[in-house]
Amino acid sequence: MNDSSPPAKRKRGRPSRITRESIARGALAIGVNKATMPALASHLGVDHSSLYHHVKSRDEIILIAAEIAIKELNWRAPKAVTWREELIVLTDSIWALYDQNPGLAEAFNQTEVVPTTGILSFAESVQRLQDKGFPLDEAVVAVDMLVDMVKDSFIGWWSIVKTEQDGHLRKERMIEIWEAEADKTPEKADQIRAMVNIMKAGPRKWWESKRDIALDGISVTRERNVALQKKVDNA
Repeated sequence: MNDSSPPAKRKRGRPSRITRESIARGALAIGVNKATMPALASHLGVDHSSLYHHVKSRDEIILIAAEIAIKELNWRAPKAVTWREELIVLTDSIWALYDQNPGLAEAFNQTEVVPTTGILSFAESVQRLQDKGFPLDEAVVAVDMLVDMVKDSFIGWWSIVKTEQDGHLRKERMIEIWEAEADKTPEKADQIRAMVNIMKAGPRKWWESKRDIALDGISVTRERNVALQKKVDNA
């Protein structure tokens, strides 16, 4: 007698507890600078080897994490703002991106990751300046200069707020060194202590002072080039 019952279905394995996105978000949660494979596995509650079922390397994880962080960044200013306000909103957002995701600025600086979302956001930022009257070459230079400045300024500040082996912040030691030099060199004390005051004031004031000088330079260049173009048009 033949058994006409259908063959038993093969049982499916349990669904994976992690995905590429959850791994990347785990890296953002613990900080890109701390996101080693063992640390991520521990954070996600999985075996180290299971991560490699979804990603090939730590670099791939950081790239996915960067894509997510930039995609979710609210960097676009309202259309009606001036070009200056546009660039302030952009750079403030980038500063926040780095501040909220420790290690991401360093990853960009070392060209560990080149996220597609970053390239497209750069292009859109340039287009938004073009919509406000900038020629393409000026818009590219303006955006590129400020994006580089905010990254370099953030990394510079981050490097001096690390805790040293004695438990003190590196910034505190640097302030002591600069103040000691001011005491030894009274003819340059005002200039040295001006830098000390910047270190004491904190990163935002330091960055905003740099940013405003750069924006003033862009403004002067823009006015000069507009005037030159008017002369050409009227010739």
